[in-house]
Amino acid sequence: MPPESLTLKDGRQVLIRSLRAGDGVLLQTYIRALGASTDFILTFAGDVPELSSMEDRAKKAGLGEQYSMCAIDEGSGAIIACTSLVFQSRVKLAHAATLGTGVLPEWQGAGLGSSMLKRCIGDMCADPRIERIELSVVRGNDLAHGMYLRAGFVDEGCKVRSMRQPDGSYCDEIMMGLWVGPSRNE
Repeated sequence: MPPESLTLKDGRQVLIRSLRAGDGVLLQTYIRALGASTDFILTFAGDVPELSSMEDRAKKAGLGEQYSMCAIDEGSGAIIACTSLVFQSRVKLAHAATLGTGVLPEWQGAGLGSSMLKRCIGDMCADPRIERIELSVVRGNDLAHGMYLRAGFVDEGCKVRSMRQPDGSYCDEIMMGLWVGPSRNE
């Protein structure tokens, strides 16, 4: 994916590009900050993957082996948002990809998440391997849930008490899906 500059609703500029080799520290810093800012993602600040794992993910994205798009604050050079897809490896599931996305709180509400989601969906519509995008959103994360609904995702079910927070409380996950392949009737 070629890098592109994006002007947000509030006038701030960000650079949208694929993750690439060397982004491991930036990615780890972003995930740590995002995890510390919300209970609505799987990772929390004390559970951040090792740097080698982050660098491996960035390297694979840079080589086109997986899909990971990030938004970079042009002022600081920091990753402020990321949208990634995990491609299924099993034959009967290989037409589907699982979406994960997040935007740091100080960058939310300016259209960044929606812009990245729209770009991701467009990229998957053009990828002949992918016919379905799936995701889960934590019940109560109304901003993200609304964004996914506006993008065309539909609620498909609920996993009750599927996440246990570090404080011992439980959260439900709403399962969502979007068909991006040929017509279902084909």
